[in-house]
Amino acid sequence: MKVGNFIKPNQYSYSSKDKWEYIYYLDTGNITENRIDEIVKLNPLTDKIPSRAKRKVKKGNIIYSTVRPNQKHYGYVDKQYDNLLVSTGFVVIDVNEDIADGKYFYYWLTQEKNTNYLQTIAENTVATYPSIAPKDIENMSIELPALDIQRKIAKILSNYDDLLENNNKRIKILEEMAQKIYKEWFVDFKYPGHETATFKDTELGRIPSDWEVKTLKDTIDSIKETIKPGEHLKNLRYVPIDCIPRKSFFLTTSESYKNAQSSLILFKKSDILFGNMRSYFHKVILAPFDGITRTTCFVLRPKVDNYRSWVFLTMFQDSTVAYSSRNSKGATIPYSFWEDGLAEMKVIFPSTKIIKAFNDIINPMLENIQQGYFKQENLKQTRDLLLPRLMSGEINVEDLEIA
Repeated sequence: MKVGNFIKPNQYSYSSKDKWEYIYYLDTGNITENRIDEIVKLNPLTDKIPSRAKRKVKKGNIIYSTVRPNQKHYGYVDKQYDNLLVSTGFVVIDVNEDIADGKYFYYWLTQEKNTNYLQTIAENTVATYPSIAPKDIENMSIELPALDIQRKIAKILSNYDDLLENNNKRIKILEEMAQKIYKEWFVDFKYPGHETATFKDTELGRIPSDWEVKTLKDTIDSIKETIKPGEHLKNLRYVPIDCIPRKSFFLTTSESYKNAQSSLILFKKSDILFGNMRSYFHKVILAPFDGITRTTCFVLRPKVDNYRSWVFLTMFQDSTVAYSSRNSKGATIPYSFWEDGLAEMKVIFPSTKIIKAFNDIINPMLENIQQGYFKQENLKQTRDLLLPRLMSGEINVEDLEIA
């Protein structure tokens, strides 16, 4: 049947007449493959509400970005949020649960073949960006099994997503631990041996006497190993800025080298990728593999390898991102620059002894986070191999008891 027989898009919109005391807002760039990076809380009386904050969302809805479907900014709302709005860049889908299980349809819609189908439609539009309309989803054809079969299939796939979410939570704990230790040692100066430390006055305030004030360029190299697209990149993964999460160390997705078209830079495992386009989005990660990105990211490498953990956490700080943003140029799309820009930022550089002690603690955490990418990929690949076989009936679940 046609998908439009059991879905209704964009049913409810927000207006000032609703008079909500607060709004939770989710933009298209803040969710990828059902993983939310950030939901912003806004006060309509004191905050500027984005003009695109219009679509109301409730439990059981599917949200699907209409721009560039291949970037996979979509998700399933599996709990009730109070006062949640999403961008008009999403189509918000209501599913008639008498005909189709909402989560089953979410998994069906987000299959690779359907993503590619919608991407093809998007690329043939005359819009500024490759985009689809709700009717493009409504016009798709689907073979629906019985509802009980749909629910069993959805449950199997949900179990994999639960494993993915548990991995995310474990990584989040490691991120928070690393951030806390960095703050204690290098912001609050409560590092091992601080009790007997003496201090001196500097342009950045009082710091331990054996520490220094340096610029980022004193400790970091900006790597500009450019390369052309082509088959010679086939063993490398592509990490454009859109794949990098906001305010998280943890890379959860990457793209095929085939999507890498221009302005490409090579990076090595454990290089720092720092988003320099709209740097206020706070996109900073430690690369878990060798790969390629675009010039919308700085590829940064510590001059001394043993300083890597301290350098990465320093680059991840809000203050570093804010400096980059303040020194950006460009009216329409602000870009940060390394030379005569972020490279000149002054930082408090600890003693070698303290940096080594910090790295000894933090390196295993960062390695664990990097390895989390591969665990995530293995889980996703297994789920994605099962998905079409379950959907097609090749794997029969009728007699299975699903917990």
